[in-house]
Amino acid sequence: MSDSAEIRLNVLLFSVGGVHFGMDAELAVEISEYRGEEADDLFWFHKELGYGGDTLAYNEPVIIAIRTADSSSYRVIIDKMEDVAEISVLDIRPFPPLLEPVVLRKGMWGIVGRGEQMVLLVDFQRLLQYKGHCKEFNGGNILC
Repeated sequence: MSDSAEIRLNVLLFSVGGVHFGMDAELAVEISEYRGEEADDLFWFHKELGYGGDTLAYNEPVIIAIRTADSSSYRVIIDKMEDVAEISVLDIRPFPPLLEPVVLRKGMWGIVGRGEQMVLLVDFQRLLQYKGHCKEFNGGNILC
């Protein structure tokens, strides 16, 4: 495959609890400062993924509004927005087979090395479905 045909993704990079994550930047509808608000459509990232317990410290929390298929509101609080980077799909590695079933259900779908860091790629549509935030319609079809 030539470089001109290489598929590249814009990835929004952030960290939570010292772990580095990335998401498709095209799914971010809005980014705003977290000011202590609570709402039914607002979720802490570490709780959505199920790690870090209830006492995980966020130093620079921001809210990312995620684009959903049905235009419903889904906002996630993350910590330390770091960068938007362009990555090649050829650089994305799958999770090891032993971990893959678990991480896929939690919305993670791949790993990218970035310098000395390992970045876990998150699919918020899959995470929405796993967490039960999706709606069922037309005889069982799921819309996130």
